[in-house]
Amino acid sequence: MRFRGDFSLHCPPGTRVLLELAGLEEKLATACVGHQRGRFVVVQMPSTTETARDALYQLLYPDNTVIARYLHEGSVVGFSARLIRCIQIPFPLIFLTYPAHLESHDLRKHKRITCCLPGRIRLGDGYVEGLLMDVSISGCQFSIPRKASAPEPAIDAVVELSCELIGSAAQTTFTCAVKRVLTSARRVDLGLKFKEMPQAIRESLVDYLNTARHVLG
Repeated sequence: MRFRGDFSLHCPPGTRVLLELAGLEEKLATACVGHQRGRFVVVQMPSTTETARDALYQLLYPDNTVIARYLHEGSVVGFSARLIRCIQIPFPLIFLTYPAHLESHDLRKHKRITCCLPGRIRLGDGYVEGLLMDVSISGCQFSIPRKASAPEPAIDAVVELSCELIGSAAQTTFTCAVKRVLTSARRVDLGLKFKEMPQAIRESLVDYLNTARHVLG
């Protein structure tokens, strides 16, 4: 999928970015520092071995072509840019031109439906209230407020998620494995994968997804 014109980059500071620099075979892992729409994107200087550093610095010249890729909500997003300049002081950074368009490739096996359903997740000895932000037959994103008192779940930890699906009067409880934890200043976004679920719960989820697709198109 290609996006042109007025689009959002959805690449907040700290997002892991993979760079392909023209003239260098090795892909470079770095992180986004920030961006200003229509002007520039800033990333950290990639860490390299001392042997590879000289080759990298020789290619960090203005107008050299760079392809950047990062992960956003289950999709690989990529764009082509040109290098504006790199600096070492006060911190080693690379400035790139802001992309004219984005390419997006969905990695998910099942398409997710955007929603906003209240629910709660069991963390440690208690429950934390939050919102179900999207859902598919295989998993969902659940967002909770960031609280110092609530433990942050580990990757692959098993948790219980309870919510009331539209069209169902009862609370539905899912057993999930944590596959992604994204922490911001105010909230924690959890990427959850459903584990084996009873047939009745699966049918309830399928009914909800079919209804949502019919309404949303």
